[in-house]
Amino acid sequence: MVHFVGAGPGAVDLITVRGRKLLSEADVIIYAGSLVNPELLTYAKSGAKILNSATMTLEDVIEEMADAEACGLTTVRLHTGDPSLYGAIREQIDLLKERGIAYDVCPGVTAAFGAAASLGIEYTLPGVSQSLLLTRAEGRTPVPDRESLSACAALHCSLVLYLSSTLADKVREELLAGGYEADTPVAVVYKATWEDELTLHGTVDTFPEEMKRAGIDHTALIMVGDCLGETYERSRLYDPSFHTAYRGVKKEGSLGFSRVSVIVTSVGGAGLLPRIEKALVNPYYGDGTKAPEIRKRILAHDAEGYRSGDTLASVTEEAFADSDAVIFVSAAGIAVRAIAPYLSHKSVDPAVLTIDEQGRFVISLLSGHLGGANALAEALGTDLLSQPVVTTATDLAGRFSVDTYARERGLIVSDFDKAKKLSVRALAGEEIREGTDYVVTNRLDSVGDKLALIPRNIICGIGCRKDTDEMRIAEALDAAFAAAGVDRRALRMITSIDLKKEEAGIVKCAETCGVPYKTFDADTLQKVTDHKSASDFVKETTGVDSVCEQSALYAASELETPYHLLLEKTVYEGVTIALVELED
Repeated sequence: MVHFVGAGPGAVDLITVRGRKLLSEADVIIYAGSLVNPELLTYAKSGAKILNSATMTLEDVIEEMADAEACGLTTVRLHTGDPSLYGAIREQIDLLKERGIAYDVCPGVTAAFGAAASLGIEYTLPGVSQSLLLTRAEGRTPVPDRESLSACAALHCSLVLYLSSTLADKVREELLAGGYEADTPVAVVYKATWEDELTLHGTVDTFPEEMKRAGIDHTALIMVGDCLGETYERSRLYDPSFHTAYRGVKKEGSLGFSRVSVIVTSVGGAGLLPRIEKALVNPYYGDGTKAPEIRKRILAHDAEGYRSGDTLASVTEEAFADSDAVIFVSAAGIAVRAIAPYLSHKSVDPAVLTIDEQGRFVISLLSGHLGGANALAEALGTDLLSQPVVTTATDLAGRFSVDTYARERGLIVSDFDKAKKLSVRALAGEEIREGTDYVVTNRLDSVGDKLALIPRNIICGIGCRKDTDEMRIAEALDAAFAAAGVDRRALRMITSIDLKKEEAGIVKCAETCGVPYKTFDADTLQKVTDHKSASDFVKETTGVDSVCEQSALYAASELETPYHLLLEKTVYEGVTIALVELED
């Protein structure tokens, strides 16, 4: 039996455990004396025959192996590094096969990896290089034309050259011809991992002179590439935002969905539902503090959870009416036909996604930017180990998207025609700048031709007589915003005293405006002392002297951001309004 054993790059203790065992048991050892560390021979057993192949031909080597085999002896052919790299083992194996001699190969650590360990570098750096090319320059031994060093250099991957120490000037010439910049980092490692290892650092332009000064012209590796530099991207392997089979995703922020409807149209798709639910229970999908409410509708008759009477049209209409995201587990065509009758405008349509029943793809279909479908597809793709599919042009081109910018910051796009024009310009390569092309403001009379992105930063406090209808309250709200010179779309919240918690007109007005309605008890509101208006009658009736101002100011104080009273208590036919503006 013949064992081809990799001796490792040089250091005695870098031979593998298996390799050392084979070496210690061998009757005959034929080692590459010009490269293998002779200290490895101390592992040989007493009486073993040891031969240096540096003075032997291929035929000499094979004859020694054949003689040992004829005597029932075991041979170790000890090669430097790993036998599969520049070890010339194929020609030995073919001759052994002709003679019917059994063999195996024990791998070893190649010099490229020993040198990388010495330097403490990584050949495959994210954003720099994801490929390592091991090659050699053409000298007395030719290389195929398609693998010339200049052709290899054109790939601009991490490059390690063996057997090229005597050809440093030629190597530089071909690296430059292949497209490497003159200042590309180069490291030269002489006798990697040996006790007398020597390392040089330079560039493509300077390394030949560095080698000459150091007297290095053999037994060295030439390492080339930006992996030797300082710049790289963080790996996704241990990134908290990257999902693996063993680790969930640690997400920052939130996607801001309050209710997600999941519509499943097949038995196969129903099997995917638990995985979708498991992902959506993360608060990341909700407001950051709680997960969204999940409404499930299963239309497959044979699946658990099927409800008689449900149709695709009925559950889709219901989902569009009360959900801010709708996920179809179905073919994309089914989803497209289902939502068609209910489409309105991207400013109000919910995010719509479709997932195939095998969970391979998560496709953003509708309201990719403003509705958040693109972000939802990306997040679900990560959590389901699926491929997110996003087709919006600005995302594909990596360009600025007004819609996405607005949604991520909770801003309202004031004019979609202007927004579309900005997107066209961004796709054409123009840089879109805040202040020049768009402004973030709730005062539209000052923007001119620019696009206004309206922050939801106005808290409205309301007081009213009992049973005041929604119409009168809405008219008072409009008048108050007009008096303050602020766009009503900036409304963030409506507040009042808890005595008005069930006041139908205010409750309906908040629902129509799509904002929360929050009330406080009198003891809480009395903590507010910086209000401007006061009424003895109101205090006698409610326990506080300015319901609208105090409730709005208190709500603002809970948000821990600067604020000011924008509109003091103003009376509009039985309705009192005060506006507080958040400054951050």
